[in-house]
Amino acid sequence: MRAYLRFELRRLVRDPRLAFFSIIGPVTTYVIFSGWSAGDRLEGLGAPVAVMIGLAGYGAVAGVLMVGAAVAQERAAGWLHQLRVTPLPPGGVVAVKALTGSLTAIPPVIAVGAAASIQHHVQLPAGRWIGLLLLMWVGTVPFTLLGLAIGYGLAPQVAVPVNFLVFLVLSVLGGLLAPTAYFPGVLRDLAHALPTYRYAELGWRSAAGHPPSVSGLAVLVAWTALFAVVATWAYRRSTAGR
Repeated sequence: MRAYLRFELRRLVRDPRLAFFSIIGPVTTYVIFSGWSAGDRLEGLGAPVAVMIGLAGYGAVAGVLMVGAAVAQERAAGWLHQLRVTPLPPGGVVAVKALTGSLTAIPPVIAVGAAASIQHHVQLPAGRWIGLLLLMWVGTVPFTLLGLAIGYGLAPQVAVPVNFLVFLVLSVLGGLLAPTAYFPGVLRDLAHALPTYRYAELGWRSAAGHPPSVSGLAVLVAWTALFAVVATWAYRRSTAGR
């Protein structure tokens, strides 16, 4: 299992798409649009900090969901068949993919945070920066599992557009691109039930010096359990009989 983990880490580092989709896009968006609500307070924070966390989460989710596209390509190349004949258990393969995929969440959080510090002089105590980074890393686990479920469960030619559509819907409705404070009541209630909002909430509360909310953690745990079951089932199904 350790050898497989090292192998996946090497593949992750060599993928240039991660920098474009998960780092350059969110940083550029922050630099261009973060000043429009600079005087507002959103999610209990100044707008530059709240938008920083939302866009950092946007980049992190984009990075981890790319795992789904990579898995679809591996299926087409026959890589899953090779894994199937090894002693690696299906749950172990999914767990390694989830772990390595979640690491793609770290660079966008750092990059958008640096942009916020430079453009709007955002300052947080060192402990809050560290807590923010750790929470926004760990919080991507459900999205990594979702990407795996899509990649393992759908045909390769379908997985990529579905992956993008799911990412776009969750990001918009979950308040990563636009604050939910500007949503109508029904959409705001829907956002609170989505893993994207609860994921960003981890960052917002951490930046404000508050612990994660019990309701937010419950929503994230529920989505994580669901996506884990679906991803494992999809992996078994994609390799069965081959």
